[in-house]
Amino acid sequence: MTIMREFFSNFTKIKRTPIILLHLLLPIVVTTLFLVYYAFAGYHIIPDVRLFFVILQICYPIFVSIVVPILINLDRNINNIQNALGLVESRRSVYLGKLLFLLFLSATSMIIYELCFYVGVNLFLDISITHFGFYLVIFYIFLFGSLFLYLLQVTIAFRFGSSISVLLGIAGTILAGYFENAIGDKIWPIIPWEWGVRFLENYFGFTSTPAFPGIISLIIITSIVLVLSLLWFNRWEGKVIQE
Repeated sequence: MTIMREFFSNFTKIKRTPIILLHLLLPIVVTTLFLVYYAFAGYHIIPDVRLFFVILQICYPIFVSIVVPILINLDRNINNIQNALGLVESRRSVYLGKLLFLLFLSATSMIIYELCFYVGVNLFLDISITHFGFYLVIFYIFLFGSLFLYLLQVTIAFRFGSSISVLLGIAGTILAGYFENAIGDKIWPIIPWEWGVRFLENYFGFTSTPAFPGIISLIIITSIVLVLSLLWFNRWEGKVIQE
């Protein structure tokens, strides 16, 4: 119950913040701009419209690195995180409540991306991508592929603040793009920022590299990071290293 109470409390906190617009309006704007570009010129450079989701996955670490610190800073500004941690029944519930809330926002945002893509591709570009399973698989790839990003960014945002978080997000996007090469074909399972990208490329048939090693790495590394994050947060004194 404490986790759910923390989860629902965030709905009140994000009022009058850019978090709602980032998750509801940005997908509409980004998808529209991509499809307009693709319709008039992009198909010369982007051979398959489904690459939209691959590009989106490459850039997603930056989005996460912006959103997470905004949410974490709300607690810091409202009631001082050190005082808040001293009043809660379980620190784990605070961490997990925020993580679940962020994943909920991410899932909502992804649904909007897919709805906009479906409407734009089928009605305006006259390209038939209609089966429900296509969008469901993409949804799960984004959700589970981004879990590590949120775990890492929540911890970084609590401990170091927004500047380090954003820098890490930029670095993640650079890594995701950089390892789209022969070297990445061999080592991508140990590069968390590359997981979602490779899963999508494998699903779309853009690469013959098997996805199974990446799935195993995702399960193991994400589980380790989750356990370590909870152990750290349970001992954290609420102090933030000044930026």
